[in-house]
Amino acid sequence: MSEERPRREQQHPGTAPETAVSSAESMSAAEMEKPPEPTWKKTLKFILKFGVSAGILTYIVCTRDIKWQDFKLVNPWCIVAAFFCVYAQLSLTAIRWFTLLRTVGVKCSFMEAFSLQMQGMFFSQFLPGGSVGGDVVKAGILATRTPPGGKFNVVFSIFVDRLCGLGALLIALLGTCLICRDTIAKFPEGQRNGLLVMCAVCGALLCVVVFVFFSDLLYRVKFFKFFLDIADRITKDTFKRAADAVALYRRSWKLLLGWIVATTFVFFPVLGLPVWLMANGFQGAPHRDFLPCLMISNVSQTIAAIPGSFGGTGTRDIAGAEMMTAMGFTDTESGVIPILVTMVTLLVALSCSVFFVFDRGKRVGKR
Repeated sequence: MSEERPRREQQHPGTAPETAVSSAESMSAAEMEKPPEPTWKKTLKFILKFGVSAGILTYIVCTRDIKWQDFKLVNPWCIVAAFFCVYAQLSLTAIRWFTLLRTVGVKCSFMEAFSLQMQGMFFSQFLPGGSVGGDVVKAGILATRTPPGGKFNVVFSIFVDRLCGLGALLIALLGTCLICRDTIAKFPEGQRNGLLVMCAVCGALLCVVVFVFFSDLLYRVKFFKFFLDIADRITKDTFKRAADAVALYRRSWKLLLGWIVATTFVFFPVLGLPVWLMANGFQGAPHRDFLPCLMISNVSQTIAAIPGSFGGTGTRDIAGAEMMTAMGFTDTESGVIPILVTMVTLLVALSCSVFFVFDRGKRVGKR
């Protein structure tokens, strides 16, 4: 014990991240071999989350008296364009993740990263774990294909990719709400106050995301290092390994910042196009500006990130429906458009199953 502690203190985060991360990777394989969750628990979660999604969709349809023929009021070409917008955003996300893998020296072809990203999309929509469920599947696939020396880096890249996406989503949400503040001021009091509370929570979460990218610096403060060392003894250096990996990524801060900016100003606007296309493709509806539609999309995506429904289905729709109602959309529009956007998203996810069926199972490794 007397020799182990000085050696640990010499490798504090930020000084030699590659050495610390690689030494921790040998431990990650054992941690990934956790006993599977009992089948009855998986089934119960599936039923509960499916019930939540189905219940919310039923509520939207019934309270707005939506009929099947109402879906025919939207120009079919707008639906086709929306499909390709969702696919384009998903492809851009695959490029982002691919560059993050390469940043930490993971040897992986773009097509393999693209395939895994598409598979993650499929499972995120059709597993009860939501977007997190898709990430777990991607991590599991990577763990089985990666040599022992690279498991930690490839799995942690998924976490960093999610951090970039979450940070960009929060910035996009707060930005569009700020730009559309005059529109929000006309909302009914309940919706307006709810959105303001949501913005406050998102602002706090954004601070947390920024903090995570600098969390390794806590080891340089004696007060925090004392408690972190205790936590590392209990968790087998889990906090230290995560901090070392964060330090490794932060060395490429220009790349991370570039992807956050690109995701904020390109990825999420592309993902907001389906709402705008369908709103303007609705028969007899007035012209709708893009920024309010983008705000609806950003709010919907933020709500969908909460793992309380089946892949975000239902929660995404009710958020969009309530926002549209507050903006003066008719009951038919506010019911049909969010459900159509979800149907397009599910169709894209279903098409991604092709990548799972024809996956060749290549191995991923380090350079």
